[in-house]
Amino acid sequence: MYSNETLKKAMDGLRKATTDAMMKECNAMALHISTGNRKIGRVHNFSLAPGLTCANCSGCLRYCYDIKAVIQYKNVLKARAENTALMRKDRAETFRRIDEYITRRRANKAFRWHVSGDILDVDYFDRMVTIARNHPEWIFWTYTKNYYAVNEWIRTHGETRNAIPGNLSVMFSIWNGMPCPNPYGMPTFTCIQEGMTPTPGEWRCPGNCDICLKSGRGCPHGESANVNEH
Repeated sequence: MYSNETLKKAMDGLRKATTDAMMKECNAMALHISTGNRKIGRVHNFSLAPGLTCANCSGCLRYCYDIKAVIQYKNVLKARAENTALMRKDRAETFRRIDEYITRRRANKAFRWHVSGDILDVDYFDRMVTIARNHPEWIFWTYTKNYYAVNEWIRTHGETRNAIPGNLSVMFSIWNGMPCPNPYGMPTFTCIQEGMTPTPGEWRCPGNCDICLKSGRGCPHGESANVNEH
């Protein structure tokens, strides 16, 4: 858990970097999509600034692993800030660039939304859905605490979670003590903290997304899962 001082330093740095990026023209900023790392495997992933773009993060922000990354690595701070600035300045152009990036790729057709950050609103989620529909040969997944945005989208698109394309798995992220309205029975991803008991039958996160992609189990395939606090 981060101290007040460490958390303030990180958030102040993110705000300044994002504000500075907002001063640039969109064509002067790169879109940052990672091709994976040791934790998530060979998975393309797009992220926004942690905390600044997250819904319902008051409980988990002090434990957020990406806060450590933006403090330690200037390239991570820049990537999070520029992606956030791009999305705020021209959302349509940013999603166009993401779609273009995916279209060009011929290997590792797996894409994780938001290693850090979150779905911003209903329109943002609708654009994620469009990306999935445009690329049915890809697997997409995301974790979110913006339950409202997803629930509202489902309510207006058929009132069943099957309205979401089958190649886009949306996991409702569960944090101990945080209410999670889930009227459509979305799969969940639970952070198991001290004193919590995993729900029987949930897939246990092995700590690398490649494993689940190959096994046909877990988050990429819409199966509720859990992991120990880390």
